[in-house]
Order: sequence, then C-alpha cells, then structure tokens
Amino acid sequence: MQKPFLSIVICTYNGELFLKEQLISLLGQTYTAFEIIAIDDCSTDSSFNILKEFSQNIKLKVYRNENNIGLNRNFQLAIQKAKGDYIALCDQDDIWEPEKLEIMVNQIDGSLLYFHDSVLIDHNGSSLFIKQSDRFHLISNPNPLSFIPQNCVTGHACMFDRHLMDYPIFPFPEHIYYDNWLGYVSSLYGRIHYIDQCLVRYRVHKTNLSVSHKKKNKLDENLLMVCYNQLDDFYKFTPENIPFKTFLRRLRDTYESHYFLSSIYRIFLFLQHCKTLTAFRKKNIFRKLLFCFKMSYKPLPNYFK
Repeated sequence: MQKPFLSIVICTYNGELFLKEQLISLLGQTYTAFEIIAIDDCSTDSSFNILKEFSQNIKLKVYRNENNIGLNRNFQLAIQKAKGDYIALCDQDDIWEPEKLEIMVNQIDGSLLYFHDSVLIDHNGSSLFIKQSDRFHLISNPNPLSFIPQNCVTGHACMFDRHLMDYPIFPFPEHIYYDNWLGYVSSLYGRIHYIDQCLVRYRVHKTNLSVSHKKKNKLDENLLMVCYNQLDDFYKFTPENIPFKTFLRRLRDTYESHYFLSSIYRIFLFLQHCKTLTAFRKKNIFRKLLFCFKMSYKPLPNYFK
C-alpha cells in the first residue's frame, strides 16, 4: 500500500529563539514522505531569515505575509497551501520526536483527526516531568459539546485528513482558536483518534502562556461580547439536526447581558450538561460542579480575543 503524503504546517512570528531546533526536529523525521509549509507573519526578528536558511532543503516551502494577519488566518492560509493527504500542525517553539509522523501514520484508521500526548519542557528544553495527559483528560471520540468550554486537541499534537476540508471549516472563526475549531468540526462529522504516546516536547515559556492570565478575569461587557460571539460561531455552524443546537442558542443568549437571571440560567445550563462540558477537565466531580457555578461570573476558559 502506498504511503500517504503528509504536509507539516508551521506558522512563525518572532520565534527566532527556538525555531532552528524545531526545524531540525521536523527535517529529522523517520517518516520521509512529507513537505513543510512555513508562513512567517511579518516577524520583526530573524525568524524569516532562519526559514530561508533552512529552505535549501527541498521539503521546506517558505512564504511571508505582506501584512500581519494573526494566528488563525495564518494557519488557515498555510493549510490551504498544503498538498498532503494528511496535514500535521506545528508550533514554532517545540521539539518533535523523530518517530512522531511514523507513529501517527501507523495509527491511521479512517478517523478525521488524530492527536497525541506531549511532555512539557521549559525554556531551556529541560523536562518538567509533566504530560498533557496529567493536565487534561485526553480521549478518543469526544462529544462535540465538550469542545465548547475547553479544548484538548492542541494544534501542536494533531494531524487531520484533508477530507476535513470538504466541510465548511473556512474561514476559521474570529473568536475560536483554530485547533479548538478543528476538533469541534472533526467530532461533528467524523471520529477523533487519540494516540497515548508523547510525540512532542511542548515548550512552556513566557511568550506562549497566552491563557495563563485569563484565570483571574471576570466577565465584563467586553468579555460578555467575546463569549457571545464565540458561542454564536459554534451555534451557526452546527447543523439543525444536532440535538444540542438549542442548548447552544440558550447558552449563547445568557451572555447578552449582565442580568442576574441570565447568570443563574447559565449555571443551570452548565449543570444540565456538566459531564459532557467538563469531559476534558481532570478534576473530581466536586471541582467540576464548582466550575459550572463559576461560569456565572467567569468567561469561557478558551475565549479568544
């Protein structure tokens, strides 16, 4: 049987500190039938020059945007340039294990999307002895509703069948992270396959802790609108025959205002679907119930400004 051709998609922005190490790990894969699509989003450091230096390898195709377009639009553009049968997403600051692609290809079973576990490393590349599976409940075939408050299919760990693009996944919503969106769509229209192996060393450092500050945030007028728009994107995309579509509309509408009754009703809605909405949270039942109550005054954990 012919091996599938893969596309690795990497988007760069001011990533000079770790980019070389990542590119070396990509080009050193034991599985060799792949291309790399790299698009720099107007970096002000040497990221683009590093890409050009590595582009002497014919596997690497390098592009640069004329204007900064942001994370979601840049990944969309890069994915649309990919020619692979399967597309693997890639961060600029991690390190891939040499067998990552080979292991993922060997797991292909007709699912729309595949993702794996990762081990966390620090700024210097030293292991923090923490896995993503220590922080989140990583599972195959999650309920689509589980992706509404939280995402477990992180971009650096996933690979999807290009047939996923047969569905209207573009344009990526403005208010939802691209990987969260891909996970949701994949779970709506097909299967998601979890690979219980650490295939990426996921670097944790100051510039990529984009959500760490959000835990302290409370709903204000701006965050109400952000959450409303995010849920509106999920709601409008979801087919009419999906049983939880009405739930999405009702939950969305609780973010229309700061009315006390809206907050109370939001708690009720979260409690109604508590098991599904907290499926990725590695907490006991008490903590999961507490999360539902906190949603009366907290924004959705995955909100994207």
